[in-house]
Amino acid sequence: MRRYTIRKKVQSIVLYISLIALIITGAIGIFGMFSIRKDSESALISQMEDNLKAIIDAKSDLADSELERYAGYITNFAMCIEELYHKPYYYVPREVFPCRRETEGQIVMQRSLANQSVDVNSVMDEIKILGNTESDWAPVMESYNGTIFVIYAATESGFMISYGVNSLEALPEEGQTEYYYDFHSRPWYKEAKEKGRVIFTDIYSDSYNRGLMITCAAPFYDAKGKFAGVVAMDMLIGDLYNSIVDVDLGKDSYTFLADKAGKIIIPGGESRHISTITKSLADTIMAGKQGVSLSDSRVYYAYTPIKSTGWTLCASIPESVILEPVRSMNERIIFTILSFMGAFVIVVALAVVAARKFSHKLTAPIIALEEDVKKISGGNLDYRAEIRSNDEIGDLAKSFNDMAASLKDYVKNLAAVTAEKERIGAELNIATQIQADMLPRIFPPFPDRKEFDIYATMNPAKEVGGDFYDFFLINDDHLALVMADVSGKGVPAALFMVIAKTLIKNRAQMGETVNPSEILADVNNQLCEGNDADLFVTVWLGILELSTGHVVCSNAGHEYPAIRRAGGNYELFKTKQSPAVATMENMRFRQSDFTLEPGDNLYLYTDGVAEATNIHEELYGTDRMLEVLNTTENMDAQKILAAMKKSVDEFTGEAPQFDDITMLSLRYFGKC
Repeated sequence: MRRYTIRKKVQSIVLYISLIALIITGAIGIFGMFSIRKDSESALISQMEDNLKAIIDAKSDLADSELERYAGYITNFAMCIEELYHKPYYYVPREVFPCRRETEGQIVMQRSLANQSVDVNSVMDEIKILGNTESDWAPVMESYNGTIFVIYAATESGFMISYGVNSLEALPEEGQTEYYYDFHSRPWYKEAKEKGRVIFTDIYSDSYNRGLMITCAAPFYDAKGKFAGVVAMDMLIGDLYNSIVDVDLGKDSYTFLADKAGKIIIPGGESRHISTITKSLADTIMAGKQGVSLSDSRVYYAYTPIKSTGWTLCASIPESVILEPVRSMNERIIFTILSFMGAFVIVVALAVVAARKFSHKLTAPIIALEEDVKKISGGNLDYRAEIRSNDEIGDLAKSFNDMAASLKDYVKNLAAVTAEKERIGAELNIATQIQADMLPRIFPPFPDRKEFDIYATMNPAKEVGGDFYDFFLINDDHLALVMADVSGKGVPAALFMVIAKTLIKNRAQMGETVNPSEILADVNNQLCEGNDADLFVTVWLGILELSTGHVVCSNAGHEYPAIRRAGGNYELFKTKQSPAVATMENMRFRQSDFTLEPGDNLYLYTDGVAEATNIHEELYGTDRMLEVLNTTENMDAQKILAAMKKSVDEFTGEAPQFDDITMLSLRYFGKC
């Protein structure tokens, strides 16, 4: 492993802290910048939307106001004409002539016919009566000179009178006295007649190259209420357009009008359809609603309808123009952060230089102390470190000196303690051997007996254990089987185990009785005497009659034995249990019995098997035990126990053994 000195560590710590501070400061600055930018963008866009809506609303109201004024004039003109039809006798007829060269360039009243089938003489009286409209039209024309180009009334009877600048283009053709103009087929005439109210036409280019025009028209009716014709006026859209559209929204921004057909109105320019913006956005703009939309090219469009004409007023502004202040602010923020980081780097460099000098001063006494400690650790416990400073390093040197003195005493004591531990260890080894020698270890234990095959093992959790097993012949026809578990571990349990095992065996071999409950009752009373440690022992005691296979047993708080009938599976033999031995004097112990048939197996064990635990705190359990036992059908008693021990060890893995593991297996063959 690479070695790092304290000097390097101090320098590294200062450098790391400085870098972390720099990174955190920079991250906070950058995060703050983006947060400010995001909030600023949202605020600017929201403000832009509000401003655009306010602008186009005001312009839309202005357009509606202007157009409604024109509509008012046309309405008055229609009313005046109807007055002429209703009371012609109140008015002096006025002559209205066709277009003439001598009036070129003058604002005059003149007439034209719808077609050659109209006889001018038949409508002359009507023409002369309507000639009185000049007195109404002239003041309006004078007020709107240059905007209202011409005012005219076209009748259903086939003539039209107009008041405006005389144009030689309307001269009668050679050989004719009248100029013919089929106004009955014109959109303004047909729409006003059909709708019966004031209408505005779509924008169109004047046939006389005077620019973009719009016509405002209204129907009028005769004295009988019958449709008589349409009064209209043509207006140049330029002035109206400029008053509505001329708004300075900044670089690359503009406003425009779109008529009902979706054509963008550009006076003096080439008209184009609004769908060139994009079909979906054009549909949104022309839907007749107010709103703000963002196009795919990142341009904001604000739009509102002009109610009078059905046009749409629209303003567009690129997102980049809106966010220009944010970008400028971003540049200033980035410059500030970079300047701060540059200054911080300089401060870090100065801090590293200062840390280097400080680390040299700090580690000098530590290095000297290191040399002194090497001498002490080399075995010279009489050497003492020099105390060179009155600080923590000096305290550490004093502690090393105290440690050296204590270590010297400890070494002396350790030699004595080690000798004592070796003695105790030797005695424990002897105790382990003695305990093992007390249990039956020679197999087969009764070579001349062919009625059964038996094998048993005991693996203590410590040097000595509290579990024990035993089996012995009470007489020629009775075999005693014992499986027991003393409470506790270690030497006390081992001593109690020796006493219990001895008492059980001695009592079982006294006289001719083969009654397990009586044996346990007598042993219980003997173990209760002087049991100041309050130890107890769980015992399963069974006596097998070899000639018949009949087993009489008593279970004093122990695990249930497992029995496998020939050709079947192992099952637990569950009976009512009695309390453990040595818990209370003068207790009675329950007794039960079962019979082993030739080929049957009996398996006895302590709780160290069922309660074996792995590193996940899972118990081995009796279900897993029975599964393993059921795989040992053709094994002898020794191999059965070996298979069980292997299964327990594989389950527990690296987990330590907390309890003694003791097992006994017996196969009954019957009387040979």
